[in-house]
Amino acid sequence: MELRTALICLCLAVGFYRSDTNLTSDLVLVPYDFLFDAAVEAYYKGDWLAVILNMEKAIRNKATVRDVKVQCRLQCANQSVFGEPLVGLELPIPGAGSVEDLSFFQKILKRADCVNSCETEKLGSLTLHQVSEEVELEFGKRTPYNYLQVAYFK
Repeated sequence: MELRTALICLCLAVGFYRSDTNLTSDLVLVPYDFLFDAAVEAYYKGDWLAVILNMEKAIRNKATVRDVKVQCRLQCANQSVFGEPLVGLELPIPGAGSVEDLSFFQKILKRADCVNSCETEKLGSLTLHQVSEEVELEFGKRTPYNYLQVAYFK
């Protein structure tokens, strides 16, 4: 009965939780593949509360990473519009080919640098949130919800 009460309190607390996509560099987001692996390990040990905690946090962290990436890409796309000419490329550069091509590629590189800077600022090291194809496939198949369903039932 105590476990059931603790689980109900946990569910209520999780309901009030909202993932914050305005992360600062002081807050390190735990990679969701690590949380997923911890939840699967807890599943095989029969630690249902740990399964629920880790799997729900993995789902939230995956959504947060996705939202931050989308926000950064939109923000950087708005800052580097392709229609405007860049300063310093009005005169042709000898042997450089088409000036329009140079301008286009310079804007692509600036946008990529902007996206990388924004994501690093909000998420920390970009390599921290690179997950394996296997984990991505599991999330694509919605496997975390299967683990959660069994854990809630138990």
